[in-house]
Amino acid sequence: MTKIEFSAKETASLQAHFAREKERLTTELAHVELILSKLGGPAKKATTKSGHTPKKRGPKSIWGAFILKRLRARNHPMSYDELIADAMSIHKIPEARLKSAKASILNSAFRLRTVHGKIVTVGRPGKKDKLVVLTKWVEESGALKPEHAKTFKSIMGGKAARVDMAGIPVNPYPDDED
Repeated sequence: MTKIEFSAKETASLQAHFAREKERLTTELAHVELILSKLGGPAKKATTKSGHTPKKRGPKSIWGAFILKRLRARNHPMSYDELIADAMSIHKIPEARLKSAKASILNSAFRLRTVHGKIVTVGRPGKKDKLVVLTKWVEESGALKPEHAKTFKSIMGGKAARVDMAGIPVNPYPDDED
């Protein structure tokens, strides 16, 4: 195969030409896809970087929904131990699977706290123990709302530390609001 060599001027000219062509074709393709979607044509299939259709993810964990339901049902801050005990009794999980259930609940709580921003942990200043609360129960200032602050004080024996509201993530799945 013969090797073609271009001067610097020709290279720059070719790069500019093909960049313009790419832009033109991209906008044309976007227009065609828009018209097809309006006409009810086939939807664009999702693909991975390598061009294959992505595999479906595994089954969703039940524990995230369970934590949110329990907090709403009890309507007061709960410790992780309370959540785990409720899960063991409600789902009739044998004591032999306590470690597995605990790990699953802690993992789901972590995801609800760090990814979805639906729960936060609140504790007393200088103390290790924390309670899980819904983000909705925390005011803009970072303090617990009065009805939940009273319950927190009765459980923990003191006033709750303020939550850093700037550190709470925004839910990346806005259609998944509860």
